[in-house]
Parts: sequence; C-alpha cells; structure tokens
Amino acid sequence: MNIIVQTPRLIVREFLPKEEQLLVDLYKDERVTRYVNKRTEQDTRKQFAEALKLYKDGSGLGRWGIFNPGDNDFIGVCILKPADSDPTRIELGYVLNHKYWGLGLATELARSLVFYGFADKALTEICACKDAENSASQNVLLKAGFLRDGNVFWHGHDLPFFRIEKKIS
Repeated sequence: MNIIVQTPRLIVREFLPKEEQLLVDLYKDERVTRYVNKRTEQDTRKQFAEALKLYKDGSGLGRWGIFNPGDNDFIGVCILKPADSDPTRIELGYVLNHKYWGLGLATELARSLVFYGFADKALTEICACKDAENSASQNVLLKAGFLRDGNVFWHGHDLPFFRIEKKIS
C-alpha cells in the first residue's frame, strides 16, 4: 500500500482491492453525494477498479482513500488526477464521510494534496470545481489557497471553477 500524504489527522493512500465496499457505501449516503455526480453502484465499482489500475502507471496521480491514522477508520475519497472533463488540467476533489464534516479535515486534505502536487509531482497548477450551492467546499478551496476563476462546464454542469498556481521563487 502506497501512502501519498500523511498529516497528524489523515492518511491518504492507495486503496487495497478488499476496500471496494468502503467506496460503494460512501456513495450510498445521500448527504455526501448531494453535490457530486450521481452514480450507480456499478459505476462506483468500475471507478474503483480504474483507480487500482491507475496505481500501476507510475504517475503518482489518482483516486485514493482517506483514513484516520489513529484507528484506520475510512474518512473518504480524494482525487488529484487529470480531470475527466479536461485531461489537460489536474483536478483536486474529495468526498468525506458525513461524520467527519466540520472538523477542518477537508482544508487539511486540500492543503496537503496541493503541497504534494507541487513539491512531489512538479505540477504548476491544480484546479477544482464545486457545485454552486456547495459553499462549504468552496470555502475549503479558498482556505487552501485556491482562487475563484469564473465558471467552467464540467461534469455536465456549469460549475464555479477554482485554481491554484505554484509560486515560483
């Protein structure tokens, strides 16, 4: 199992094949999927299989599980990978289990993924889009250093677009 980033409260790592049901169950919770594209269980399982396949490409980008370092509880899922809607851009995204909302974990996650992308993967820009009604996630991105840059038509919707550029000193 490859750890991508670790903070005192988060471990972001590659999923293990036996953890597929964690992702399936996360996407069954309508609270956590309120602002993300709806998908069937079959779609989620396909997405999980694609994530496992991507781990072998050596890019260090992909879809990963987020776990609690204290008890290994599943916190959620995140991405830092070429955007489905525009593969020329690297997209950051996340979905957290409802019981982990409001603890500052999303901001901690976003900041750590930005650092990983810029420091370890030599990315020069990372972008994200959030549902127009999802002000909490938009605020997370702003706290993590992203700037609002208009709207973009991604995932079949016109969405607020955010991006952060690597500061070159």
